[in-house]
Amino acid sequence: MARTLDAQPRKKSMPVLSRFSGLPKYLNPVLRPLARWVPPLAVLHHRGRRSGTWFDTPVQAFRTKTGFIVGLAYNANANWALNLLAGDGGEISRRGRRYTVSRPRKRGAEARADLPAPIGFTMRKLGIDDFLEFDATRI
Repeated sequence: MARTLDAQPRKKSMPVLSRFSGLPKYLNPVLRPLARWVPPLAVLHHRGRRSGTWFDTPVQAFRTKTGFIVGLAYNANANWALNLLAGDGGEISRRGRRYTVSRPRKRGAEARADLPAPIGFTMRKLGIDDFLEFDATRI
């Protein structure tokens, strides 16, 4: 049985974008080169929990006191999030800097309070209720 972030069945994390779940397949190759340099975009480097292959996934990462927080926009059980949780970390590149990711943990809608107000408001309106927060140390 595949590991999920939640033991109970849940509604889709983001009804608005869940209809476009195939979009990252086309959008990620375009965003990946930009994401290393243009905040709030960032690139998460994570190892596949089954294949062991390294993947680079563009995300919107927002700074916290100890690291970053990322909204699970398309799916509460996104593969990149499960990979970080299973491997207990990875790396993230943002604004030309690289960080080691540690202590990944899932958070619910209360995590919006740790985001800049306009971002938290937008995520609430779009129905993003699931987040992944992790500590980060600059390499």
